[in-house]
Amino acid sequence: MADTDHAALCVVGAVGALLVLYAKNRERWQTTWIACEGWHRKRSKFSFVRAQNLLLITDFDATLTTGDSEQCHDLCGFSHVMPADFRSKFAPLLDWAANPDIDGVEWWDRAHSLMVQYGVPKRQLIPRLVREGKMTPRPGALELLRRLQELDIPVLIVSAGLSDVIEEWLRQHGALSENVTVCSNRLNYAADMTPKSVSPEPPITSFTKAYAYSSASSFFEQHATRKHLIVLGDSVTDVDASKHVPYEDFLSVGFLNSRLDGILHSQAFDAVVLGDHGSLLPVADLIDEVAPPSSLFRVLSRRSLSIPSANTSPLPSRARTEP
Repeated sequence: MADTDHAALCVVGAVGALLVLYAKNRERWQTTWIACEGWHRKRSKFSFVRAQNLLLITDFDATLTTGDSEQCHDLCGFSHVMPADFRSKFAPLLDWAANPDIDGVEWWDRAHSLMVQYGVPKRQLIPRLVREGKMTPRPGALELLRRLQELDIPVLIVSAGLSDVIEEWLRQHGALSENVTVCSNRLNYAADMTPKSVSPEPPITSFTKAYAYSSASSFFEQHATRKHLIVLGDSVTDVDASKHVPYEDFLSVGFLNSRLDGILHSQAFDAVVLGDHGSLLPVADLIDEVAPPSSLFRVLSRRSLSIPSANTSPLPSRARTEP
């Protein structure tokens, strides 16, 4: 009898702990996303997909991080640990309103040339840059990455940022697991710990993400049997990372962040998450449908989400120039 009472108390205690955790995080979990044309039809197909058939491709900046976070190149341009002369030369590149090269590959060429010219950031400074930078995980991002690791679902991060920064960010958050591959611009360091070049050439930019299929060819060869893709991103060009990838079913989720115009996102993505801090937990719920966990925690998180249809909550349509 005593053992039974003890077991019952343990169960009650565990449920109570989950409820407390749920209450503390409810505001963080709440999010709104819009189902665009074709979402329900495509999503229903994923109900029959198994984890061993899935592949996830995602952007990094403002996708795995919040929309108001610093981005990879921001860390190099704004950090006080960088030489003052370098920062003065780099600053105009980060002035999105006045920068004429924001819509071209030339921006990345100029940024990387300056980094090589000044020999920054030194390799040993990258952990400090990431630690002191304002790169906040998007709500649900770390939970999603942990779940994908548990299920051994391959993740390809395709970013116009810097591989060295992304991998360090993942490392500091305990998310640099074996199933994660980063396809981005990598600093090539010499023995003196200064970058001497940046690869690949041409660089991976917001406008050349279709290059990911050839740039990460070994990744796609290794996982050639996985024909069901989930693609995440905050820019409409992020879906280009899936171009040329053979697939049977494809589902994409975009993050509008603070943009006021959602028309292009609704055309590019199957669903759009609103707000700089819109949660990734709805995507985790999709993964859990593929491989259901036995977790009260997940049930509670699902109930905390607001998921209106496209007919009841139209996307914002006012235009604004965005970098």
